[in-house]
Amino acid sequence: MIKKTFYLLSLLITVFPAYTQQIKQERTIPSIDPFASGYLSTSLLINPCLDISSIENYDSDGYTTKMVDEAKAAYPANTCNNPALANKLFKARFLQYSTITLVDDPWNLDIEIVEQNKLISQCKDTTCLDKVLDTIISQLYPRYISIPIGRPPTSGRLCSGKVDLASDKKMDLVIKKLVASLSTDDNCGSKDFSDYVDNPIDEDKSKPYTNVLFDICKSNVGDLFIAECKMFGNQVNTQTWFYLLKPDIEPKLLFNSYNGPYYPLDSTCNGMQDFMISGRTSLREHQIVYYRYNGQQYEAAYSYMEVGIGRDDNGNDMAVADLIKKKEIICK
Repeated sequence: MIKKTFYLLSLLITVFPAYTQQIKQERTIPSIDPFASGYLSTSLLINPCLDISSIENYDSDGYTTKMVDEAKAAYPANTCNNPALANKLFKARFLQYSTITLVDDPWNLDIEIVEQNKLISQCKDTTCLDKVLDTIISQLYPRYISIPIGRPPTSGRLCSGKVDLASDKKMDLVIKKLVASLSTDDNCGSKDFSDYVDNPIDEDKSKPYTNVLFDICKSNVGDLFIAECKMFGNQVNTQTWFYLLKPDIEPKLLFNSYNGPYYPLDSTCNGMQDFMISGRTSLREHQIVYYRYNGQQYEAAYSYMEVGIGRDDNGNDMAVADLIKKKEIICK
């Protein structure tokens, strides 16, 4: 089997050298000239010197001009009149808000970006700005191109070790009640989709049908009941729940979201793994939320709207983080 796999890989490299070369291509930074996101706010986030004169009816209400003027006013006078400096500003801003979408700990990178933006705001002339932008680019560019392309965002399971409920009738009853409560029409529903044409699911016909997929495992704070609704057809988001199970106590809800599934991360907080969710809101937008355990439940620590802005010269997807929200979670 190993020899066969190696042979097929060698054949791929021999027959399709251009394809394998494309796989190895690193990320590139787009050019400032044709750059314009579908949203003006996102475009100005990355390119404060955006030329909007080519936008149809851009000044029909004066609002667009006001947004552009406010974006330019955040930088020293004549910044946008200097093409080289405007391009450097674009490059720095792109590296800041694109790299956020590539790391698994954006709250740490955000600290650096806040400091970088503070230095920018302190510049009174273009000479100072030029130096600060050079520093930002030198700090972020190596990181941006070094992050593996298409890396998996998960580290596997949120907790480890299966829980055997064969001899625990009380807890088994608790689980059945939980599954029943999540099988209502307000949650996962009760309709049988097991024979859905586009996405058939193998079901154990010997067990009662449910649209709830669940797992029970051990964590540092106790046994966890992790449940998700089954997904069918072209569905991309699903409701997700985490419950903490303890004997003779009602299950405690630690997390619930309609934008699952969730993706565990390698980092931890207060003894529990961090995780993220990625809910699709449109064809090129995803609401990204990172959750950390605050000692009592999971809480949103960092979120942003990931906005796709096309592909770079090597065919790699590009996105930037807009509408950032954050809350510090104290980890002990």
